[in-house]
Amino acid sequence: MISGKKYAFGHRIGRRGFLKAGAAAAAALAMPTIGLSRKVQAAGQFAGQTLRVLTWTDESGQAAVANIMRPFEAQTGAKIIADLTGATSEMVAKIKASASNPQYDLVILSGVGAIELAKQGLLDKPDPDKIPNLAKVAPDLRFGGDGYAVGYLLSTQGLMYSSARVNPAPTSWKALWDDRYAQKIFLPPPQWVEAMELTLVAIHFAGATVEKPDAGFDLLKQLKSRVVTLGENPPQVAELFRAGTLDVGGPTSPLYYPGTLSNPDYALNITHDLEEGFYFDPQFMVMPKGHPGNADAVLALMNYALDAGVQAKMVGSVAYGTLNQDVVLPPDVLKRPGIVSPELIKKRGISINQPYLAEVRADWIQRYTEIFGM
Repeated sequence: MISGKKYAFGHRIGRRGFLKAGAAAAAALAMPTIGLSRKVQAAGQFAGQTLRVLTWTDESGQAAVANIMRPFEAQTGAKIIADLTGATSEMVAKIKASASNPQYDLVILSGVGAIELAKQGLLDKPDPDKIPNLAKVAPDLRFGGDGYAVGYLLSTQGLMYSSARVNPAPTSWKALWDDRYAQKIFLPPPQWVEAMELTLVAIHFAGATVEKPDAGFDLLKQLKSRVVTLGENPPQVAELFRAGTLDVGGPTSPLYYPGTLSNPDYALNITHDLEEGFYFDPQFMVMPKGHPGNADAVLALMNYALDAGVQAKMVGSVAYGTLNQDVVLPPDVLKRPGIVSPELIKKRGISINQPYLAEVRADWIQRYTEIFGM
């Protein structure tokens, strides 16, 4: 069992500041009421222009096509070719492979991928003056990758639990170490950012620091005998919950469970209202260097993706967290499992320092793998 000592997840840790406080980083995310999303570009402004967009093939990518790309086409006259692929690593590989003959105008991907492409000089830096909706985004969340990546939406990672067997909902990450759920938990696989977040949880509970994380890894070792599976296959995880094999697990994102979270047969929920806070992973939009399409059209598409109405539609489709300060989520959306309100993002959200994560990631993955190699 872990100790009862509390650690402030919202504070910076150590001299390198591995975490950015959610309250500070997302202070501007209090949401005033707005009306319907207005058109942000003149009709037919980009008629005859073709843009090629690369993003995920899962429900989040499909939602981007339906809620962002197709309406933008209808409003501006631009033609968008959507190229959907399985993972950020595959997107990075495609951009690297086509660097001598760029094929894509916009890539929507996770922070780690954006940082890697920026470091290798494979991105064009966007002009913020041509993305006016950035003014409605909290300053710390507007850019990543040294200014080469523009904030898109948030992937939020909470604690999954069976609403049929775990009542009330857990209020702390300590649930993973709770004897009531021994041999009934799942944890993230080592290569996922969620594994790094779980490592941070353990470091906090152990009273360690990111510079000297050994005690945190020792605490992770206590979970070895408790874990049923590393949740690399979300549909399989959902079935294990439905069968009663799993009770809690995570950190995990509602983006991985778009069908099962809304299906009462699975009795699944993900709580983010945890006393230590929850992590969110900013997703970004980037322009590959030398991209073939019209730059103004690409920047206009970025701006459209940050429109308050568009962001609300994306949350309703795939349970993202929002960036635009003017977003208001309808009551029926807020009631859905896994949805995080803008107010909770402000209160509990924690952003990882992605550049520092990139520095320690390889070492932490190796140590995590050695513990949970299954």
